[in-house]
Amino acid sequence: MNRSRYIPFERNRYFYGKLLTVRDFMSEQTYFSDKRRLTNRLLFGTGVITGLQVVAVDDKSVSIEAGAALDQLGREIIVPSPVTVKLSNIDGFTNHDYAKNVYLTLSYDEAGKEPVHTVTGTFGTNEEVSEHNRILESYKLAIRETPPAPASLEFDALIEDTSVWYDDGQVRILQTAPRYVEPGEWFELKLTIEKTLQTPHISFEYEPDVQFIDFEDGLVDGKLLFSEPSDGSQAVYFKKVKMRALSREELEEQAGYVASAVKNGKQLQLAFIGVKSGTARLVIGDRLIYELSQVKQRIEIAETTAYNRIMEAFHSRSLDRAIESPAEPCIYVAKINLLQMGASYVIDSVQSLPFDDYVVNPSLLRKLQSKEISIPSSVHAVYEAAAAGQGVQQLAETSDKLPTIEEFPPIEEEFKTLFSYEQSEEVERYTATGIAEISIVPELVKKWYQKRQKNFFSAEIEHGLGTESPVYITASLSDEHELTDAPVPDMFQRSNTIYSGAESQRIFAGSEFASSYPLITTAVVQFPTKGSFRIGVGVHKKTERTRIMVRWWAMKIQAEDNNAAMSAEVLEEGWSNAAAAASRQG
Repeated sequence: MNRSRYIPFERNRYFYGKLLTVRDFMSEQTYFSDKRRLTNRLLFGTGVITGLQVVAVDDKSVSIEAGAALDQLGREIIVPSPVTVKLSNIDGFTNHDYAKNVYLTLSYDEAGKEPVHTVTGTFGTNEEVSEHNRILESYKLAIRETPPAPASLEFDALIEDTSVWYDDGQVRILQTAPRYVEPGEWFELKLTIEKTLQTPHISFEYEPDVQFIDFEDGLVDGKLLFSEPSDGSQAVYFKKVKMRALSREELEEQAGYVASAVKNGKQLQLAFIGVKSGTARLVIGDRLIYELSQVKQRIEIAETTAYNRIMEAFHSRSLDRAIESPAEPCIYVAKINLLQMGASYVIDSVQSLPFDDYVVNPSLLRKLQSKEISIPSSVHAVYEAAAAGQGVQQLAETSDKLPTIEEFPPIEEEFKTLFSYEQSEEVERYTATGIAEISIVPELVKKWYQKRQKNFFSAEIEHGLGTESPVYITASLSDEHELTDAPVPDMFQRSNTIYSGAESQRIFAGSEFASSYPLITTAVVQFPTKGSFRIGVGVHKKTERTRIMVRWWAMKIQAEDNNAAMSAEVLEEGWSNAAAAASRQG
């Protein structure tokens, strides 16, 4: 079976006296392998069957779990054991730009093994000729800097229409709308903004131009707006707008100037979501981007449920369409966000299977349908509705008839039933503490004379102790264990300690209690009328770290204390004296 065209199968016919050649034995193998791969492709699809999760093991390497997958040609890809590899050693990784998102792909590969001498080369030549005695089916890893086009994700494209507003490798903006809705049905228009963490602030807006669709909410002055938060630290943002297809009566009122289309004998109306000319505006940092795609999405409005129309589109595909594949079939097993650190890079985050490429076992689906005790009855009803061709809208209309799962009552309510007395009022808090993570990724230096950023600040933090009484706040460098199961590089293993005092790192340097952090100083700015504060850190030595953890404490001075007005000053003076004494002893 080749990449995109169906070749009729033919198999060997054996008879006595038949001369068997290499062609016969090869066709014997390809007959069965091609049939199996066609079955895989048409019945099971493409994606991961089991395993193949990807995690970062240090700043420059990832580990791929053992597992199995099917590619777009139905070929089985087996990773027999876990493998750890450095990104720069993978094919396709380039070293010219590190601040980007890259994609780790897995593809089928095979190679010859066991070279043996062949007798055909000994006659008429003096050179020895060898051939491989076996073909080893294996896999190949590669790095791609661009994601797959939305239209190439076959089953996603059957369900929804995803258009690309902008894509330059650093920023990608997508817009997704359902392909099929019913008259009067509510649905969501989703805007997806993907970026690298070192990309400047992003804002995007445009004025929609719609036909046979109403907006419920999500617009500001008639515009769809997105503006990245000032403390934005995410690689992906979502903006959703609630919309409604016109009802049957509303469509009939407008039928005087718009003729409804007829498809397969069923009446439908084509709705559109576009953009008014000249209203699209994308700003990245201080750059205004004009090269935006002219997005116009089409939505079919019809009485038939979306489920039935999706299944109809699936079964009406041509054979060529069903078995076609990209020029280089592969599975996107991970999305890796890279940060630039000087002349090198560090891995900031890894997302396994970013496009949800999974292959589901039919036996599992059958078990989910038959074992009612294993899953909530409402979920079982969804499978029954799907089997009966009932759409999501119809299921929602009858959801009041479905049995519901009773939740456990809150523990407070249980205690109220056991004891007759009423609970006392909540005790006033006088102290609070927490940990703040502060990013120390410096902004890109645009001019040669600009100094590299050394001071970094946290987001605004509420201490929760109110604004009526004075509150004293202090912050210390934290090396406490993080609550995560993700593997941490040895160089970043935490000692579960807190370093207090301006000279603590210098004093403990060289001892068994030395900090793994670079030389760092901390400061606090407080907003008493708002009951909040910010923490600042100064980084005085180069480091490959991207985040610093700071433990903070807040203490409220009791108003009924006669010396309340002086308490904060005395407390601060006491801590200052203690720090000065420790410095003199050092």
